[in-house]
Amino acid sequence: MEKIAIGVDIGTTQTKAVAFNEDGTVRTTAYVRYPLIQETEGMAEQEVDQIFQAVITCIKQVITNVQPHKISLISFSTAMHGLIVMDKNNQPLTRVITWADNRAEKYAEELKDTALGQTIYQNTGLPMHPMTPFHKIRWLKEEMPEIYDQAAKFIGMKEYLFYQLFDQYITDISTASGTGFLNIHDLTWDKQALSDMGVKEDQLPTLVKPTHQLTKLKAHWKELLGLSEETVFVLGGADGPLSNLGLGAITKGTATLTVGTSGALRYTVEQPYTHPQAETFCCVLDENHWVIGGATSNGAGIFDWACETLLKEVQTNACESLRNPYDAVMDLVKETPVGAKGLMFHPYLLGERAPLWDAEATGSFVGLKRNHDDKIMMRAVVEGICLNLKRILTELEELGGTVNEIRATGGFADSEVFKKVMADVFGYPLSLTESIEASALGAVILGWQSLGVILDLETACEQVEIYEVIEPNRENHQVYQQIYPLYITTQQQLSASYHQLAKLRADLE
Repeated sequence: MEKIAIGVDIGTTQTKAVAFNEDGTVRTTAYVRYPLIQETEGMAEQEVDQIFQAVITCIKQVITNVQPHKISLISFSTAMHGLIVMDKNNQPLTRVITWADNRAEKYAEELKDTALGQTIYQNTGLPMHPMTPFHKIRWLKEEMPEIYDQAAKFIGMKEYLFYQLFDQYITDISTASGTGFLNIHDLTWDKQALSDMGVKEDQLPTLVKPTHQLTKLKAHWKELLGLSEETVFVLGGADGPLSNLGLGAITKGTATLTVGTSGALRYTVEQPYTHPQAETFCCVLDENHWVIGGATSNGAGIFDWACETLLKEVQTNACESLRNPYDAVMDLVKETPVGAKGLMFHPYLLGERAPLWDAEATGSFVGLKRNHDDKIMMRAVVEGICLNLKRILTELEELGGTVNEIRATGGFADSEVFKKVMADVFGYPLSLTESIEASALGAVILGWQSLGVILDLETACEQVEIYEVIEPNRENHQVYQQIYPLYITTQQQLSASYHQLAKLRADLE
């Protein structure tokens, strides 16, 4: 009887468990959503137990769905940069402080343009930004000393899960590379980062390989989940690097693009690379592969904002006619000229990670004239999202070499217009894959490697199937090549005012 492998993807808004057949096809899935808690300015937290229960529920559901098949392995992907503080009795002192929490912004900014900040970036591969536990711990130390002083362990959600299931504080080097404490060159906890933050090595989990196995699941959970002694738990890795693996982008020349609410471009390389101006990240996939890239906070979520703000009536009419409201908006965008009649949009409504790494960045229309109507403004928004991602792509090519193909996934791939604009802006083919569960599949591929089912990651990636290729329109690409330098210049000029604008907003509020 065929054995099933389960990939568990612990994300920011939901946990998903995906059961895979031995050929990598999906047999069944289960997911549980949970809210983001935002009670004060900059807060972005989640309940620890709520996520833990979501993981257990999802695993149990897919196991039930695939019975009587045996489960060979369960491997894990997790969202990066989350922090939980544990006390000496192994109880959480905080919720999960997620990557989206910006309350450590002041402390990240203090290090951003310093020699120490540059050293820590070169060692850890993560720019100075409040998303990382490195800065979150500094914020807790300075502003919540009653929590910091009780801290016995600083962990993330995956580490909490494995402690509950196996009584061990362990983490894989891939997930650890999202903390700001892992040295990406020697794959150990970085002494400079530990020293600067006053964190002891025994306050962090034990480091293991992504293929590390655990088999002695606590009896209670084994019975609840209906698992046998034969099922192996594998640590897996972080969601970004595992998405590259699941999309088959493991060899030189193939980058990945994901555009959902936010967006990311990633490129797998065979040694760690950091950017001279700290504009990209470098995270670990495994001992032989690193992933360089940039994650933008401003993806399709900005498109949603623009639809509601600029073309709400179009959306309302579409709904009344039983049409998809986004399709109605994009039909209008399709009719507008390439380049939006010289109107540009910088999409930094949510601050920005890559390429700016500035939580106070703001959005702007540049070049607005009376002949620019709401449809042209909508076109500029779509193009602005794509141009911002092109800047990240350009930085990755300078570090890791020329890109020949971009494998794309995410909600934007449902729109023909969005896909075409993206390909035209980049000037590269966009290959759309069947691997919509890329991070979960990436976790399972590591699990298969751990069990010896596959010998290397490159062989496993050959199974990934491409169902559509979007070729760029060369004439349109030339237009965007003309726009791009001006887009970068105006962004750099506007960035000098971001902090003054933030102070103005605070004064007016």
